[in-house]
Amino acid sequence: MKINLSNAIKSLALVAMAFGVVCDASAETTTYRKSWDFTKWSATTVANLKEDAKSTASVSEREWTDIEKSTSTEPSATSKDNCFWKWGTQASVSSPVLLSANGVTIEELDGLYYTNSSAGSLAIAVNYPEALSTYHGGAYLWLGSKNKDYFVIPHVAPGTEIKIGVESHKASDARGIDLYVCKSDKSHGTQLLAPDGTTVAYPTVYEDQTWLVPADEDPVNEDGTVDIQIYNSNGCHLYYITVGDGDGGATEVARSVAYIAADKANVENDWNYLALASSSESVEISAVIGSSDEVSLDSLQTFEAIVVAADIAADAPIVSTLKSAIAYQPMVNLNSALYEAWGLGKVVATEAQSLTLTSAYADNETFAAIAGGEQLVSDGTLSAIELGDYFAADDTVAIIGDNLVGIHMHNPARNAYINIPLNATAMANIDVFPNLLIEMVGYVASTKKTVTAVSVPTITQTHGDKITYVTITSANANAVIYYTVDGTEPTTGSAVYTESMSFTEPVTVKAIAVADGYLASEVASLEIVIKEQAATPTFKMTNEATSTTVEIATATEGVDVYFSFLPITSTATAQKYESPITLSSEPSIIYAIASGGDYVDSEVAEDYVSINSLTAQTIRMDTVSHFSAGTAAWTPSGDTAVDANATGSASAYYYWGKNAWSCYSTEVESSYTVTGSQGQDSTVYVYKVDPEAIKTQYPNEGNGTENDWRLYTAGQVLTSEATLVAEAGVGNGATGRYAETAFDLIGGAPSKGAMTFGAKTSGESYSAAIESVKKFTAPFDVVVYVGNGNGSGKAQLEVQVSADGETWESVGDALTLSDTQRYVKKNRVSVEKEGDIYVRLAQTGGSTKAQVYDIYVLNNGEVSKKYDAGTSGIEDIVTEAAEVVGTEIYSINGMRLSQPAQGINIIRTYYSDGSVKTVKVFNR
Repeated sequence: MKINLSNAIKSLALVAMAFGVVCDASAETTTYRKSWDFTKWSATTVANLKEDAKSTASVSEREWTDIEKSTSTEPSATSKDNCFWKWGTQASVSSPVLLSANGVTIEELDGLYYTNSSAGSLAIAVNYPEALSTYHGGAYLWLGSKNKDYFVIPHVAPGTEIKIGVESHKASDARGIDLYVCKSDKSHGTQLLAPDGTTVAYPTVYEDQTWLVPADEDPVNEDGTVDIQIYNSNGCHLYYITVGDGDGGATEVARSVAYIAADKANVENDWNYLALASSSESVEISAVIGSSDEVSLDSLQTFEAIVVAADIAADAPIVSTLKSAIAYQPMVNLNSALYEAWGLGKVVATEAQSLTLTSAYADNETFAAIAGGEQLVSDGTLSAIELGDYFAADDTVAIIGDNLVGIHMHNPARNAYINIPLNATAMANIDVFPNLLIEMVGYVASTKKTVTAVSVPTITQTHGDKITYVTITSANANAVIYYTVDGTEPTTGSAVYTESMSFTEPVTVKAIAVADGYLASEVASLEIVIKEQAATPTFKMTNEATSTTVEIATATEGVDVYFSFLPITSTATAQKYESPITLSSEPSIIYAIASGGDYVDSEVAEDYVSINSLTAQTIRMDTVSHFSAGTAAWTPSGDTAVDANATGSASAYYYWGKNAWSCYSTEVESSYTVTGSQGQDSTVYVYKVDPEAIKTQYPNEGNGTENDWRLYTAGQVLTSEATLVAEAGVGNGATGRYAETAFDLIGGAPSKGAMTFGAKTSGESYSAAIESVKKFTAPFDVVVYVGNGNGSGKAQLEVQVSADGETWESVGDALTLSDTQRYVKKNRVSVEKEGDIYVRLAQTGGSTKAQVYDIYVLNNGEVSKKYDAGTSGIEDIVTEAAEVVGTEIYSINGMRLSQPAQGINIIRTYYSDGSVKTVKVFNR
């Protein structure tokens, strides 16, 4: 057993366990496990998991299954025998349990109590996923569902450090675990922090993390200990758990080894065999197989490793089977003479009596400890190996003489092969050899993996005009892909895929992937289609007095035309053209593409839509001020938090907390009498607004024009979401923060970040607003990018102006919001007043959760005066440059930007000689 807690005591402990508290009369004498390793699942555990996976019950009802998706009926090639899940109801328990497979407690989890009481998923990754190089390894404990109390570590002494290897399941998302002291009422007690008192942050990639149980934590158990709950934030992996200094609970089980002897009847005279046989703690020789025995690769794979004796004849019957086992079964080969028989190299005689570790292995704990330094010394001469092509890329562990290969390692992470080039006489005289042999057998055995098929290769076709380009890829980076184009089944004798191919006639491409140590993949097949390209659309502009109508056509029948006011990268995020397009308030570049039928998408057409009524004297393109919710100015930090209830971070910062508050005091301002339907009178009281209920928030200092604005509310929640991103495309029903129509992208997409108008107190008025704190000289236009954050209704927002900053009046109609939740609308409101006035965007009704991305105040200034309706917006001025003295960024419609936005950006560079250079740049 790996732990000292007997089954009888465990049973008593489970009965006595309130949540994670394991205490009974024997607690003072019970030894609890303190270390777990999830990177080495034993053959017994894997066999029991596989047995459970054979169940014919539905996926959600199986104890363990290698089917990854609950909607699937078969495991994938990657998951089969490599990863085992507990799904749905099987992943929840009503009281803490020790997890088992096939009715047997899982050794690697023994002593760790599973406590997830709600539906979710847990997985044991044995060797999964092989192709995802971002993971620390292929074996781990996978906490799948988020926000679950997964496990309890019982009986941990206050003052103890707990170390756990943790990584996020999604490298782009920080995920991990929190540790809590368990309270007897099944709730979280003290949250554990790092030894330096800081919160242990969720990682994205693998980290060794440490928590400290407070030394002054009140014990819960009779032996003076507490129980620690493991709670996850989202899908993440655990590689090990060590409590304090760990313990002997994770002692390795002896490795099952088959010894391949030249003469099994005289194996007792083989020094190599005796060295292994004497190591009963770590290596167990389960079978001795003679070199003339009939044996298959399948039978060899029932052992954790095989050892090939030094004196097997090169022509022995078993030699060819041993060759087939390389990379498919862990192997230690003591017989260099077999290389030539295998056709994989040859022996090189030397006079040397020592091996020198290469620099890559000089610091390796196993080899360096055995060598006592850098050399392994022999009393006899050593044979080097000249490696053939198959082994040519292997790691050289030790060299003989100047630079001859002595020990090399093949497939070190998966069914490893290693050689030890010492003859039988020399072996008996080396003090370190028994340890070297035992360590190497233990090492290769630890790399044993189930031999599975390479995942099916992916064949992709990309169409050009009357030509199709084909690429074939494999998830296994070391796989060789073989293919055919004549409909026949590919084999290892077929053509090897090396680079993208092109075809001008239809063919059937079939492919397999083959990798060392894997079975060949199943056959992938794809019919290659040849297409013609649709004709590029053309535009017809009809200029009226105050508007311009655009008609779009293509010469190809049977295709659709899509348009956008940003460069088109996909028809999925452009708008389908169905009728003539009319622009009246803003000129713009327009883009169009023809797509559909059996045609390749056309080239993207573009043209500029000018509007006759807009001139350099009337168009409003100069950015007087820009409110952008995504800047650091609106993410409070340090002492800029305005209220004790403020909470969150840049991803969602609640300035005055998450809950709305009443704006009224208890002081009556007025009252009046109303008569009810039954003739009775009642008094209605109107209360004064509480000055303390009014909240304002100014931006952080040093953020340029953002200082023109402030947030205002009298009870309504406002939330900054600086990391929220709107997409530069039309939604067309897709989920996301897209523009509702192509017209909402004229001038560019919204900036990153949004200010959310949230909840208010029931029965009270909406009060949230984004207000200017300086006056702007009218007339001017106000452009607002606003998203609908509500699923069942829409907020009502207005642009309002004020001469004194106190009394506000509406300008124009309420803003138009999208009918689809999260979609964005662009609104332009013209303020045709005279003089200097304040401006604000205020909510006046409707539903909550409107997201405001940008507010622009635009007038007719210096940039507008350069507008030329005959070109594409701002006039291009190119001169010979002197020294750069300044740079400005504008949208295609001249709106001043603090940083490049998605879509077309106009970059104006000013030089010391007074010249200006203007260029247009597309930013994705």
